[in-house]
Amino acid sequence: MPTTSTVPSAFSSSGSRTIPEFLALEIAQRMAEKLEIVRLQPKKIGHLGALNLSVLGSYYPEAEHHCFDRKFSSNALSQLFKKITRQYFYRYQEPAPIGVADFDLIWSNLELHLQGDPNSLMKQWKSKLKPEGLLMFSYFGPDTGKELAKLFPNDYLLRNAGSFDMHDVGDGLMQAGFSEPVMDMEYLTLSYDDPDLLCKEAFDLGLLASSDSAKHLIGAESKLTITLEVVYGHAWAPDALLAQKKAGITTISPDQIVRSKK
Repeated sequence: MPTTSTVPSAFSSSGSRTIPEFLALEIAQRMAEKLEIVRLQPKKIGHLGALNLSVLGSYYPEAEHHCFDRKFSSNALSQLFKKITRQYFYRYQEPAPIGVADFDLIWSNLELHLQGDPNSLMKQWKSKLKPEGLLMFSYFGPDTGKELAKLFPNDYLLRNAGSFDMHDVGDGLMQAGFSEPVMDMEYLTLSYDDPDLLCKEAFDLGLLASSDSAKHLIGAESKLTITLEVVYGHAWAPDALLAQKKAGITTISPDQIVRSKK
């Protein structure tokens, strides 16, 4: 049966903004579809970012789920897990000591773009994965919210969301020690009839400085929209032998050494 725990972590907090639940769930489901081509049966999964127990619980019902986000208390995790479906049983266990390279899968949904130091976050991802463990993540890319510049004064716009090009992120994964990084993206469009709702969700997405910005609209649009550039990535933690080869070190076993015959 799946089990959950809250784990103290050095991972950075994403702050007080909360990505709309329907959106985090939709992106989690799209990201999880990529698991169908991966041969992986993780026993221990670490969550960072939007918590998607209902999604991964259905894929890996026997796995342990560990949450690295301090905002989720034990009780909050219990309530979240009870919402999954009746076919799963919930059992809370106190967090076991988490060591280095302890996870088979790190799942990070919509977290990277909230970080001021993405390279540090990638190194932390890597430090938690076992050899041949898998990292799967998503974040908002540079085109996210691009139309808001026509709707609001510059003073109300934030640029912290979606500031990382996916090619740079791929290079960063390699530098952090991952192998075989794969990046892809898609556009999603949110449409609104209510300017107040657009402002609230743009604020939660980290695109506006205030959730009460509707009165500052400067553009007249027939339909209010927010474009989301959703970037997906996955990469593997290499085994020790592959890591040594990448570092320029070749390792051979004694039985491979054969004395040449004269």
